[in-house]
Amino acid sequence: MNKNNNICYTGFNSVKTGNYTKKKYLEAMNKNFKKECSVYMKSLKCKSCKKNIEMNNKEVKKQINAQLKNKTYKMTNNTQQKLLKQLSKCKRCKNNKTKKCNLNNYLLFSGAELGKCKK
Repeated sequence: MNKNNNICYTGFNSVKTGNYTKKKYLEAMNKNFKKECSVYMKSLKCKSCKKNIEMNNKEVKKQINAQLKNKTYKMTNNTQQKLLKQLSKCKRCKNNKTKKCNLNNYLLFSGAELGKCKK
C-alpha cells in the first residue's frame, strides 16, 4: 500500500486546502458520510441495483435516439412499472446488512485521491 499519509479531498465539508492526513480524512468521512458510504458500497454489489442501472440506461438511449430523429419518446406504463419495481428491490437490497466503510471505500465513494492536492 502507498506509504503516503496525505489525501486530497475537495468535496462536501472539506477544508479549504483539501489536504488531509489519513486519520483526519477518516474522521471527517465517518462524521459526514458513514451511512451514505456503506449504502453506496452495498449498491455496487446488489444484483437488483445493477439491473436497475442497466434498465435506466436502455431507456435513456431510447430517449436520445428519439431526440436525434426529432421525435418524442414516451415510456410505456409497463416499462415505468418495471423500473419502479426494480428500484424498490434495489432500495431494499442496498439498505440491508450494510458494512462500515474503510479508507479504500471512502476514497471510492468521495472521489478523493492519495497524495497532496496540486495547486
